[in-house]
Amino acid sequence: MSTLRVPVDRDLSIDFARALCLPVVVLLHALQMGIGGDPLRAFNALDGFEPLAWATWPLMIMPVFFICGGFAAITQWRRLRGHGETVAHYVRLRVIRLARPVVSVAAAVGIVLALMLAAGADDEFVRTFAVRLAEPLWFIPVYIACTALVPVMSTVHRHAPWAGYLGLAGAVVVVDLLVRATGLPIGPFNWLFVWLFAQQLGFGLRDGWFARRSRATLWAMAAGSYGVIVVLVTVFGYSHDMLDNLNPPTLCILALALGQVSLFALAQPAIRGAMQRRALLGGVYVFGVYGMVIYLWHTFAMAVVVGAQAIVGLPFPAVLSPAWWATRPLWIAAIAIVVALCCLVVPRLEARWPDPVERRTPLVAVIAWMVIAIAGVGVILTQGYVPWQVGVAGWVLVTGAVIALTIGGPGPRAVPAPAPAQTQMARDGNPDPRLVQ
Repeated sequence: MSTLRVPVDRDLSIDFARALCLPVVVLLHALQMGIGGDPLRAFNALDGFEPLAWATWPLMIMPVFFICGGFAAITQWRRLRGHGETVAHYVRLRVIRLARPVVSVAAAVGIVLALMLAAGADDEFVRTFAVRLAEPLWFIPVYIACTALVPVMSTVHRHAPWAGYLGLAGAVVVVDLLVRATGLPIGPFNWLFVWLFAQQLGFGLRDGWFARRSRATLWAMAAGSYGVIVVLVTVFGYSHDMLDNLNPPTLCILALALGQVSLFALAQPAIRGAMQRRALLGGVYVFGVYGMVIYLWHTFAMAVVVGAQAIVGLPFPAVLSPAWWATRPLWIAAIAIVVALCCLVVPRLEARWPDPVERRTPLVAVIAWMVIAIAGVGVILTQGYVPWQVGVAGWVLVTGAVIALTIGGPGPRAVPAPAPAQTQMARDGNPDPRLVQ
């Protein structure tokens, strides 16, 4: 079988991990979409389904996205910094890239829901359906916030890596203790602390800390991490369902992130070897190119399939019944077909967005528009995709923030200062000497 030379400036094992996790997330979302009752309502079909609860121990792979994201983000930041770019420029590019796809998918799903209402669908069903469809959007504002903090957290990683890890882990412990002991509503702080910790693990992966550990050490770290989860569940009363520990994240998810990065580091040499194969590389390439389309637009696909099913008059089997399970392959196949069509169409439409104007934008302005974008996505997330209700305000906020960041300014067009070759090499590639110890 023919092989390909792995590019020296890209670790394809990271692309493989992302490609492997994406179908798992989409499949889980598709199975969770429950529709039933009289009148019809949308709900979580797998809520309380015990086999899934235990399956989340290996299948809860959201930490992998943030670990891989940290690997990619610090690489991009070092490259931009090596070319004389600013923090404002980096954050601006990240917010545009993550928020802009929300504008089009929110509009598209809203149109489908409007057509369902026009065809006579029950208002409350459409509302509950719109909220369920919007749930995957939680990833966008959290990821925007974490990647926007990469310049700060990379400095922490460079000068005091262990302080960064232990500080974030300690913050998660404090939040969990206060929530469980006093009931204070501060759990959402862990949306930041837990995922920043996972992102920092990606920094360590990028700089080779895990690669320099022995296999025995990595196995011990993985076993210890999952052992911590066992103790948290059996002794301290944490839920054994990792989905329950995800919203908001708890210490279980932090331990899961450490276990997953350890296992990934163990498998990384084999993955790199496998990525030399053209067929596997081609599959990973597809998921890499269309990853954002697949993640966001599979909700549009579900809206289209449910709308078509309602119009045709096909019944919705009782959730978890034999008929429901028997129809899941057809349900998933129909979603996959619509997603595949979206992969052909959506990138061409999004290519019509103008490129960001190369103009210096003050960091305070970038942060302000970033907060507006996060707030807009948050409104859509909590209110659903129904555009004629409060959700339209979220869409307006996100759209306005993306347009403002694309235009940029005020200020002259940016002319990045060239970086000396040695400085650029040090910033792009060389790990911090403290991590070699």
